[in-house]
Amino acid sequence: MKAQRVLLAMVVAAATLTACGPLQVGAAATVGDQRITSEQLDSGVRDFQAAMTAAKIPADQVQLPGSVPQAVLLQLANINQFTQVAVNNGVIISEGDIDTFIAQQGGKAAVDQALLGRGVPPSLVRDWLRASIGAQQMITKLGGGSDEAATAAGQQKLAVEAEKIPVKFNPRYGTFDPTQGWIASTRFGTGAPAVPVPAPGEVPPPS
Repeated sequence: MKAQRVLLAMVVAAATLTACGPLQVGAAATVGDQRITSEQLDSGVRDFQAAMTAAKIPADQVQLPGSVPQAVLLQLANINQFTQVAVNNGVIISEGDIDTFIAQQGGKAAVDQALLGRGVPPSLVRDWLRASIGAQQMITKLGGGSDEAATAAGQQKLAVEAEKIPVKFNPRYGTFDPTQGWIASTRFGTGAPAVPVPAPGEVPPPS
């Protein structure tokens, strides 16, 4: 399984994320009837920043979709949403499936660094891969094949499944537009410019 195809699966979620709405106290976001707490987000941000420091990667060398907290929150939402979609569709990704993928991509260090550049802290890498591999399997299953036409059909059907699990972000963390990504603002984080949500096929594989 190529990394490119696995990464495409996570892109589909972007079109189903909603901007903001009423949330429970202490929630950074809600995904369906589940919530991502501010504590979970803070922990992910600390993990991400520690990994960047350990890898000696300057912050200005990675192009994140927004500030660090926004990028980590977006990944947490994607992971949660696609995990729920997989459960609803009876798709189970084993630890062995994840280990196989990591080995195919050159090992844990290579995968960790590649996903770090996308705002995925090391502590979330396996969850991210589980959700992404599961989404790719659903694309193949729902599309009825692995050719280009089947993949496109599968992506559309997966997006419909994801829409059943809406995501709402706490406006405290910024404004998210499904077609544009995080909207530029100096109110939160570093005021990073909005990064458009890529269409399926535009996300490069880990290097």
